[in-house]
Amino acid sequence: MSYELSEQLDQIVLHTGNYTLGWSTDSGALVHLQRHGSPNVLGHGPAIAGVDVALSGPANWITAKTFARYLWHRVSADENQVVMTVFVGLGPLKIFDHYRIACDAITRWIEIENVSGDDLRLYGVRLIVPHARVGTSARCRFEAPGNSVRPRLPLEIAATQDRNVLPRRFFAPGLRGGSAFEPAPTQGAGVMALYDNELPLTLLCWYAGDDEAALPYVQGHCDTVSLAYEVAVTGWLRSDQRLAAGPQHIVLTTQPWPAALAIYRALTPLPQPPAAWLRDAVLYVADLRQHGGADGLCTRLPELATLGVDTLCLLPWHPVGERPHLIGDLERIDPACGDESELHHLIATAHHHGMRVLLDVAMQGCAPDSRYLSEHPEWFARDDAGAFAIGIPPDAPAAARHPGVALPPGGYHFDWTRSDWRLYWQQWVIEHIDRFALDGLRIVSPYNAAPAWIRRPPLRASAGTALMAQAVNEIAALRPHVAILCTLSGPRSAQFASGWFDYPSHHMLIHLAMRRITPAEWCAYQADYAELYPATYRIGFLEMHDTADCNPLADGLRGSRLAQALWAVMLLSGLTPAIWNGQETADRDLLPRLLALWRREPALRHGAIEWQALGAIPADVLAIRRTLGERSLVGVVNLGALPCRFIATQRLGADVLGLFPISRERRGMGEELRLSAFGVYCFEG
Repeated sequence: MSYELSEQLDQIVLHTGNYTLGWSTDSGALVHLQRHGSPNVLGHGPAIAGVDVALSGPANWITAKTFARYLWHRVSADENQVVMTVFVGLGPLKIFDHYRIACDAITRWIEIENVSGDDLRLYGVRLIVPHARVGTSARCRFEAPGNSVRPRLPLEIAATQDRNVLPRRFFAPGLRGGSAFEPAPTQGAGVMALYDNELPLTLLCWYAGDDEAALPYVQGHCDTVSLAYEVAVTGWLRSDQRLAAGPQHIVLTTQPWPAALAIYRALTPLPQPPAAWLRDAVLYVADLRQHGGADGLCTRLPELATLGVDTLCLLPWHPVGERPHLIGDLERIDPACGDESELHHLIATAHHHGMRVLLDVAMQGCAPDSRYLSEHPEWFARDDAGAFAIGIPPDAPAAARHPGVALPPGGYHFDWTRSDWRLYWQQWVIEHIDRFALDGLRIVSPYNAAPAWIRRPPLRASAGTALMAQAVNEIAALRPHVAILCTLSGPRSAQFASGWFDYPSHHMLIHLAMRRITPAEWCAYQADYAELYPATYRIGFLEMHDTADCNPLADGLRGSRLAQALWAVMLLSGLTPAIWNGQETADRDLLPRLLALWRREPALRHGAIEWQALGAIPADVLAIRRTLGERSLVGVVNLGALPCRFIATQRLGADVLGLFPISRERRGMGEELRLSAFGVYCFEG
């Protein structure tokens, strides 16, 4: 690939076939990025570093005490790409900041070298794209699909965000773990974007590291935002030793939003296709202890089969701690769950009813009364002083503090860098698959393994995260007939899982119920989310084993009219339904009819989606059209607590649900519909 390189007073400028890039000769940060014929989108603010590192503690970022210094640069090329390396001095570190430019995509990764004479303790890395704005500030929009960020967000709102201040509700309707963003690529895609569709021009940025997750964030300044990723890399860095982090992808394209997300999909291939059966499934997640054991749930199987359930997900039946996924003893069956013969009978009966049976497999941690703490203390993560890592370790980076990784007080973290622990865990899982004729697993895993600070070169303290995924991948290879679902919902999960429980959508669904987002915003959120991954990966739910921790209101909605409306929104939006432990007993009216309609109408499961399909409708009303071949259905949900009416300009057929009162009257070229409060309807198109 041909290029031209020039040195100006304040920048090193690189011209390639598609891009012009510039790096500051002060800080070494990327401060200029433009496509030929389009405006520059970076560097619209005061100089800041493009890389930062935390040493000696998770809050001790080097740039808070000293400046990043540009040292020199190096460029190389072949017929397919140009690689620019910018060398930056950062306190006791030398940073090798690499940029690979190949056609439309820029791939960035860094190497960190300890040039001091002492060993250094590393607590995190930040990769920053400084002061971005696309087009005019009035027209520029910020997007972060698959997070808690409100869609179609004006740049002026994103620019008010501060890394050290909790986001306000007009930026994110609600937070998870104190953040509007999901760690990537574990729980989220990590995509952040700025665009001006009138140009059109879109700046995409995301993090795709295999070793550690990164927590995205934005830092606003005037009418710009810096796009950043805080990578949860931890470990000892010896003198003259190097450590790599990345990659981060940066793309500037003339495609409008959300069509530009096709570039993300092309650069983020999902190795594991979604399970073919998952799109048609109805899941039931059960804790045997709450059903009187295996025999108690067995007596309910005919009722669940009539409801449409075809997949059982069973929480662990071994002894657990206060929470169902804190391991007590893998070798025993909790008497509250029954005995081995009762478990065999439950699974055989479920198979007789045509149900798959999946077992929850915990990877999060250990209960404080577990025998493993005394019998195998070497299996547990330790801090640098040698003490057990319990709950949320005080030295954990931000991405490791997010819900799903943070154990409850008293929970002990396993050290996944220990090959003997991984082998024991894998053998236990495989033995249970074979012994109980299981059809699949639901992997309940943390976003990041807790740092294991006992020095073990060449592994770094955060190496356990990648080894967890490797352990599950090896099980999938040994038992390829076994279906694997996951409680994470990012692209890394697709390495081993053929479907995942969609926590980001659950979170936004509850905020739809709380009127923190509108039906139109829910539709925009889901439309963007569908551009990231095939919708068939995603399982929707209103309650789950941990919603009391991360979304307490979800459990309080059970059986309400609002919960009925949310079930309808979830199914109409194409999410595979998962029922949690007794929800079906609280809603004996709408839920059975919705699930019967889901089973009866392939258009609801496989049809194309048209969001807000009826044109100008009231703010509290959601309308989704599902079309498959000649069959068209229009779902209409009134999420308001009062009746409402509007004129549908498109012809609608009969209401196939027939559960809520409705009045219809011709009005000129349209039809006036009068909907009940929290009314749910499904019209033939």
